[in-house]
Amino acid sequence: MLIPKNIIDRLTVTAQDATSFITVITRAIDDIYEERATNMNFRDLYDKAHRLVTNKYGEKLYQAVQTTIERHTKGISENVKKEKDDTFLEKLLKVWEKYRKSASIIRDIMLFLDEQWVERHSTHDKKILTVFEQGIYIFRMEVLIKLTDRVQRLMLFIIQRERDGGEKADKFLLRNLTQMMVEIEKEKVYIPVFETKFLSESHVYYKKEAQRIFDSSTAPVYLRTIQQRLKEETDRAERCFDPDTRAKIEKVVKDEMIEAYKDTVVSKEGSGVLVMLQNKEEDQLRLVYDVLSLVEGALQPTIEIFCQYVTKQGFQIVQEDDKSLSDLNNKDRNYISLVNQVIELRVYYDNLLLKAFSTVAKGNRIRDQDFSKAIKEAFDNVVNQNKRFPEYLSLLLDTKLKKGKQAVEDEQLDTFFDQVIMVFRHVREKDIFERYYKEHLAQRLLEERSASDDAEKLFLTKLKADFGYQFTAKLEGMFKDMKISKDLMDEWKHFADQLKEADKPPVDMTVQVLTHGYWPVSSAARCEYPDPALSRSTEIFSKFYLSKHSGRKLTWQNNMGTCSMIANGYLSKFEFTVSTYQMAILMLFNENEELSMNAIQDATKISPSDLKKNLLYLCKPADDDVKTKKFSKLITARAGGAAASSAVDEDDGKEKKKTTINKDTIFKPNDKFKSKKLRMKLLPPVVREDEEKKSETDQQIEEERKWVVDAVIVRIMKARRFLKHSELILEVTNQLHNRFMPKPQLIKQRVENLIEREYLAREDNDRTNYKYLA
Repeated sequence: MLIPKNIIDRLTVTAQDATSFITVITRAIDDIYEERATNMNFRDLYDKAHRLVTNKYGEKLYQAVQTTIERHTKGISENVKKEKDDTFLEKLLKVWEKYRKSASIIRDIMLFLDEQWVERHSTHDKKILTVFEQGIYIFRMEVLIKLTDRVQRLMLFIIQRERDGGEKADKFLLRNLTQMMVEIEKEKVYIPVFETKFLSESHVYYKKEAQRIFDSSTAPVYLRTIQQRLKEETDRAERCFDPDTRAKIEKVVKDEMIEAYKDTVVSKEGSGVLVMLQNKEEDQLRLVYDVLSLVEGALQPTIEIFCQYVTKQGFQIVQEDDKSLSDLNNKDRNYISLVNQVIELRVYYDNLLLKAFSTVAKGNRIRDQDFSKAIKEAFDNVVNQNKRFPEYLSLLLDTKLKKGKQAVEDEQLDTFFDQVIMVFRHVREKDIFERYYKEHLAQRLLEERSASDDAEKLFLTKLKADFGYQFTAKLEGMFKDMKISKDLMDEWKHFADQLKEADKPPVDMTVQVLTHGYWPVSSAARCEYPDPALSRSTEIFSKFYLSKHSGRKLTWQNNMGTCSMIANGYLSKFEFTVSTYQMAILMLFNENEELSMNAIQDATKISPSDLKKNLLYLCKPADDDVKTKKFSKLITARAGGAAASSAVDEDDGKEKKKTTINKDTIFKPNDKFKSKKLRMKLLPPVVREDEEKKSETDQQIEEERKWVVDAVIVRIMKARRFLKHSELILEVTNQLHNRFMPKPQLIKQRVENLIEREYLAREDNDRTNYKYLA
């Protein structure tokens, strides 16, 4: 296709035309800088630039434009320098705005030059700037670089004045200046010209500021100052600087005011974290957490102080045991109050975690994990410092769950149980608690002392939820036995009613048949009844029961029974609720005026420790009325030998004196007995075990643990078949740590025992490896 000659002539640009076109374009740029571009023909200028580029005059045009821009840029810095400090920055911004506007107009005219010649001639190794970029670069080199020192000084002066409480910084002035630098080039202008110097000066400022405030104020004041300074710097960064600068200036404040003082501020004498904890200053502790949590690791000194303080507080409660609990009658400070104080302390610090050491997520407060671990470590040490704590915890529950003034109201039960469970989680020897709780629960159920079956079952439900079915299986079995026994008693009464008069049981009795594995039964609970009618009644019941369940064996647990007795030897007919042991003791006095402890034991065959406990309680006033108290002892005691083991009060009418109980002590019924009450309970109370009984219980627990460890070892080895000694110890410990912490020595002994019994064997080539023998 042939192009018409007139079109070719119009598109072709000669050297003379090129010079003419460039002259027109450079004069137009002059007009733009001189603000005389109102009547300029932009289309004609664009067309000339287009023809120059298409006719290979692009480089010449580019150099001419660059030269023209440089000519108009030179001298600007000298002109701006003449301004006073008060107007210098404003002048610089006005120059920049005018220059940038001019560069934008020139860019539009030279658009074809940028898109064709610049883009085509730029390489990876040598990048050619666009017309606009070239203009900005020239401004940077000819103006801003020459004014850098003064720009830095005046911008930092404005910020310094605001920091010192003076005039608030002009948001638009600083913002426009920093935007100018970012637009010119962030990495080579904004950061080196402003940001680096700003951060450097801020480090110096806040280092001095931190020292000044810390030396002259309390810890809370210092921390509040940090909060205020951080807010000021954040607000200023958001309104005046590039977004990336905010995090950097925050780090400066945190480094100089938090990181540098994280140890000293929490231990500051007279106002540090220890003082806050002692004075229960929850708001101040919240302040500590809010501020120090801003720097990773800055809370660690606080956590250590917190853990040490909580541990010390707990030790002050539990370590007083030997002194203050030596007297079981100590009303001001006993083992129940010990547990109550530990629970109160644990609840307080759990609430403190929520109030002071927590974060908020989706509207909910979440306890800080590190502080929660500190609480766990502290109370693990506190609770397990006192070896009798599991027993005391069970005694507290016994006090609250049985009938009496200290029973917990129904609406408070849920909260109380949650608090007990919270503390119980820290108990390492949970099997010891289970042992005592089983004994105390048995007494409540068998003696009908429980305030509420629903309350008992609620606590078991919470135990099961936290520690699993295995932990509560035997306890739940006790309730099952009570229900079965109730149905059994209906059958027994129907059976007894059908008997001939001569064959009927002489004594009206209620029997609870207990499953041996569920209840804390003892094979040594022996008692011989003074009245044959009692033995006759038990024989009749045994025949009735065994006729229904062939192959079973009944063992009578006399230590777990109760009895209602009528006393006919006084002016009034009194009814006493006593234990089976007390019944046997009292019945001896139907035929004897007085008896020694040795004679009572020979007649009843009750163990010495149980006999002494029951005699002691029979020698105490049955009525707590002040007027009748000294006359309301059912039996009295007088010395009968030199050796002493326990003591009772004896009132001779003039003064009280102590009589110690031993095998020769003489007991006799109190002829002067009187009381306003016609019905009284003389059952021995549930108290902490004496050292002899405690030693016996510990021995029983150790024996039970051996069987538990045996079972776990066999279960593991049956599943794994082969295992190293170290791995076996680790697995056994992991499986039992929620129940008790087995010692490696115990595990090793049980492994040896299982090898002897041919459950396990050592491998021939490696004696530290075990194999399971099917």
